[in-house]
Amino acid sequence: MQESFNQLKREVEKYESIAIVCHKRPDADAIGSSLAFGAYVASLGKQVQLYCIDEAPEYLSFLGGIELFKKEPDEFWKNARAICLIDCGDLSMSGIDFENFKDKDLLVIDHHASNSGYGDVNVIDKNASATAEILYQYFNLIGFDMDKNCATNLLCGIYTDTDAFTNLGTTPNSLSVSSKLLANGANFKDITAYTLRNKSISSLKLWGRALERLRFDDKKGIATTIITQEDFKECNAVGDDAEGVANLLNHLSGVKMAMVLRELDGGQVKGSLRTTSELIDVSEVAKLMGGGGHKKAAGFTVQGRIKQTDTGWEVI
Repeated sequence: MQESFNQLKREVEKYESIAIVCHKRPDADAIGSSLAFGAYVASLGKQVQLYCIDEAPEYLSFLGGIELFKKEPDEFWKNARAICLIDCGDLSMSGIDFENFKDKDLLVIDHHASNSGYGDVNVIDKNASATAEILYQYFNLIGFDMDKNCATNLLCGIYTDTDAFTNLGTTPNSLSVSSKLLANGANFKDITAYTLRNKSISSLKLWGRALERLRFDDKKGIATTIITQEDFKECNAVGDDAEGVANLLNHLSGVKMAMVLRELDGGQVKGSLRTTSELIDVSEVAKLMGGGGHKKAAGFTVQGRIKQTDTGWEVI
């Protein structure tokens, strides 16, 4: 990783302005890592602007700088020579039209197992628990003095991507980095309060719908459920309220793999895949549906609607 870190440092230092973009439907790792890298770029006296095509989840409102994100490419983007893609397994994950990346130098910082190395500079560690973990190692190598806000942003990314240090992405290194971020002043109290103890009545009603439909194939060890657009309306819930259902199913006794299908606006269905099995790579399953992700947590999005049949749920 040291060579790719050195290359990234050289590239960042040569630009006057850098646009930073994270993936659509962002999570804590995407937002926290973008904020931290943005703070680093700004500390060098560079001009920087953050982008995300979707708004950050409400539960991340406590992260400092969350209001700095813009939704669409603008004049700053047009004039920037370099685009840094944070936590994007491929270019399409940004949700931004490919035309906007033409004639730009692409700097990619990511930990997705499905990342093919599509950037001009690629800082990719598929064994890292989160992109935030990679950034901590980079900052440590180059001597960037993180403040408490930056440390909180990074720890939030690691904490949530490891499902509160419970999934197989949790490693000795992720725990070591997390302890150092705590020593650096990361606000662990806020992280746990906003990411774990943040469930609304509407979200619990929605989870209830998902659990009512839970199906378990005890021969294959696969748990599945679905959430429809009607569920969101009737429970007065929003998209973020469905986050965490797949992780919950993944913790059930006897479950080797969990899948949650959720209807999105615009006639799409999002599939979330999780596993705790050492023998299963859900990113390979997601690839079959045009998606990607990590070995233990992955997803895909397809066109269609969910329909119940005699044999189960189908996307048509």
